[in-house]
Amino acid sequence: MGYALTDISVRLDGRDILHSASCHLQEGKWISLIGRTGAGKSTLAKVVKGLVPFYSGEYRQNGQPMPRDRKGRLKAVPQIGYVFQYPEQQLFAATVEQELGFALTMLGASRTSVDQAIQAVMEKVGIPAELLPQNPFQLSGGLKRRVAIASVLIADPELLILDEPAAGLDPASRRKLLSRLRSWQKENGRTVLFISHQLEDVAEYSDEVILLNEGNILGHYEVNELFLKHPEQAGLPLPEPVQLLRLVERLSGQSLEPASCREADIMERVRAVWHGKGKLA
Repeated sequence: MGYALTDISVRLDGRDILHSASCHLQEGKWISLIGRTGAGKSTLAKVVKGLVPFYSGEYRQNGQPMPRDRKGRLKAVPQIGYVFQYPEQQLFAATVEQELGFALTMLGASRTSVDQAIQAVMEKVGIPAELLPQNPFQLSGGLKRRVAIASVLIADPELLILDEPAAGLDPASRRKLLSRLRSWQKENGRTVLFISHQLEDVAEYSDEVILLNEGNILGHYEVNELFLKHPEQAGLPLPEPVQLLRLVERLSGQSLEPASCREADIMERVRAVWHGKGKLA
């Protein structure tokens, strides 16, 4: 079950962007796309959403081909939500309430259903109720970001694409936003496709990681396998907690073997060595 792409190649403006890319986006997983700038991450995500109408290869959901129009172009997939980088630039309505309720209203939902959905999504992403009548363009940057993301979540997408959703946020705001999104994903059993250059965030929130380089998928890994067992495969600077782990291992002469590559698990093992040996030479 899930979304399966097989031998997907994309050529845009005379340039090959993806080369025979194959991957399976399993239901209920937080899957991150990583790679250097220009690796093809956003193009792959747009294929998944249906925003690249022509490509070679095969794309299926739960074993069925994705729908196309009469000209053979892939249609945008309605059950997939897409949060672009700087999502606050997607805002358009005069009030927060109108912004949040737009998608469901267009689908013909009753006023009561829309109001209930607005209340639920505001609680999920941390939007105070007093903001409903306010103009979203007059909110702070962080609140704008939350409103824009909530306007996508309110449709309860089966798969949510997050293209650098925390870009430009300070570390505390970034962690709060991503933690809320991870909670939403777990509570609803949804799939997330997450694009980020912040490997600390990838290590912290992901279940799996797809590694791209120059339009090629180099591997699809369980997150702990990639960062703890085969970090050289990433070809990128390791997440800072993992770098700390390796440094302490070298200095202590021990193999620490944390439960996962998440910061809390790594720090638990690092503290144990620190308290057991005092200062490391």
